[in-house]
Amino acid sequence: MRYPLEGIRVVDLTVVWSGPGATALLGDLGAEVIRIEGNNRLSRQASAKTTRAMVEHAGWHRNTYPDGDPEPRPYDRSAIFNWHARNKLAACMNLETPEGHEAALKLIAISDVLVENNTNRVLEKLGIGHESLLELNPRLIVARMPPMGMAGPMSNYLGYGPNFNSLVGIAAMDGYEGEDPDSAGENYHMDEAAPAGLAFAVLAALWDRDRTGRGGLIEFAQAENVMQDIGEYFLDYQMRDRNPAVLGNTDPSLLQDAYRTAEDDRWVVISIRDDRDWTAIGEVVGDADWLSLGGTRAQRQANSRKLRDGIAAWCADRPVDDIVARLQAARVPATEVMSETRLLNDPHLAARDWFKERSHPAVGTYKYPGHPWRADGFDLAFERALPAFGEDNEYVYKGLLGYSDERYQDLVERGLVTQEQLA
Repeated sequence: MRYPLEGIRVVDLTVVWSGPGATALLGDLGAEVIRIEGNNRLSRQASAKTTRAMVEHAGWHRNTYPDGDPEPRPYDRSAIFNWHARNKLAACMNLETPEGHEAALKLIAISDVLVENNTNRVLEKLGIGHESLLELNPRLIVARMPPMGMAGPMSNYLGYGPNFNSLVGIAAMDGYEGEDPDSAGENYHMDEAAPAGLAFAVLAALWDRDRTGRGGLIEFAQAENVMQDIGEYFLDYQMRDRNPAVLGNTDPSLLQDAYRTAEDDRWVVISIRDDRDWTAIGEVVGDADWLSLGGTRAQRQANSRKLRDGIAAWCADRPVDDIVARLQAARVPATEVMSETRLLNDPHLAARDWFKERSHPAVGTYKYPGHPWRADGFDLAFERALPAFGEDNEYVYKGLLGYSDERYQDLVERGLVTQEQLA
């Protein structure tokens, strides 16, 4: 076995970002991840009816598609889908129909994990609630990701990342220094935090299944998961009745900020952690009056604004590569605030072979983001860049579910199984 999860089959009923990001991590570990998608739904965040003319004047949204072109098959060419679709398979099943419902149950019966991040009670409405699924397949692990849990007064709240970030308090501190909390725009941190947390929970459940022989339910409340990322602020409020300040790019402990450089719209972020870093940056900067204001941590906290103004003036006259090279050589944390295009040409990522060039007939050949981590002792998968809609219909229906050629062809002729999204 090349991969840790080789031989594990995951049924993917996820949408948008948090759920698909989680199943992408399971696919990285070698699981066979099969997306179930209805041709009557927008499961890939793009409509089949999107045209070049529609996105021509769509501003930044035009870049959702390669070269700004959604045609043909915009649902295959969506950037967010391409990001999390690596290693996955896709089969067309309309769960609202008897035929799709039957096929989904057959697939779930021979699978190890089901992951879904739909609105609470969606599975029950489709007749595939976790209790019935666990009766069908006692070894199944059902991972559900309702934002506010499956029970309780808030369990039916609807929304997405920014809404629940506001509910748990992240948005209250997410603004530029000295401005209102909403000054920095929307924050999707719940979507960013959920994939790794859910993937870890599935790994733990698989480990437990090896011991007990039984699967079970994972109730992964995304809002609760993201709360741990700001746990110190909850404790601060509980113990001191103190709300967090809006700090922008600064930090309550470090002397930190993002600074404009001499180059147009290129910024650098610098963090001073301790006295050693302060001594080191002083040696790099040389003679400057403001350096005398930051010799101790207490001084740096008291004089934070003046010190950051001094560092900003020093950065403003220098190119970003010079700043980063000199500070990193002195072991002071510093790096460029990267744009997308700068990341594509970053020598550090290139040296680590992070971007992977992959091709697909529906999209073309492009660089794709690599794995977020590596480990000694086993490989990580990165094979097919994405599955086109319905690309694996025959494999799933005939190979896994045992449908005859005649039965499969009947579903195709009736439009229940297609290789095109219709919505």
